Amino acid sequence: MKFSLVPVLLSLVLFACGPAATAPQVVKPAQLALASSGAVSVELMTFGPLVVGQNRVFYRVTHDGAPVAHAELVQQPVMQMTSMKHACPLVNPDHAPNADGLQEGLIIFNMASSEMEQWTLKLKVTLEHEGVTEVMDFGPLSVADSTMKKVVTRDGKKIVLTFGYPDAPHVGSNPVVVSAHQAKDMMMMEFLTVDDLVFTITPEMPSMGHGAAGSVNPTRGEDGLYRGSVVFSMAGDWVVHLGVAANDAALGTYDFALDL
Repeated sequence: MKFSLVPVLLSLVLFACGPAATAPQVVKPAQLALASSGAVSVELMTFGPLVVGQNRVFYRVTHDGAPVAHAELVQQPVMQMTSMKHACPLVNPDHAPNADGLQEGLIIFNMASSEMEQWTLKLKVTLEHEGVTEVMDFGPLSVADSTMKKVVTRDGKKIVLTFGYPDAPHVGSNPVVVSAHQAKDMMMMEFLTVDDLVFTITPEMPSMGHGAAGSVNPTRGEDGLYRGSVVFSMAGDWVVHLGVAANDAALGTYDFALDL
């Protein structure tokens, strides 16, 4: 009986060229600040230092020392400047905590803090069942600069665009979140979602001269955020090219670099 090695070798070659997916790194949020008012205490937690762009934030709410099963949390981040102040885009948490007892929100800082310009964060907590409303003050926050925010101009108006990874990026398929917001007015104390954008994702590995197949272009969800996924087929330097369009007109392509 004759046996050919060609199919076996071909299969090995094809397998070797595919993405060797790795499991995403499991990271738990750590305490960033703690605030109390009356009988209510709130622990603010994050995955790391705050940066310009998307920041997943978590709140653990207790009342008289006991965990709270239902609370309305309204985030109030404000940049205190010399002659004025402004806010930034955000998504407030759901009223019910997750399995870990945390309520997750999103704060999208649009500029870094400095000695003269400081971000502060207040949190309005309403416990309807207890008939209690308190305002927590987490004080000044340090926000570092990053490259995950871009500014898109359309019809003379600026759109704040950010690109983020909910989980630590790894080889394989990675969920991504794109945010697009516009200031409601010149005061910049309220931001509205931009809901008519079309995005395309193209990953590229410049040092190797290739990309990766299988990415999913972000589409808008009910919360105004655009969600998709990007595939990295191997470790190394990557650039995600994010194409932006509206009404069949291209608004530009924005690059987000990553060393995986």
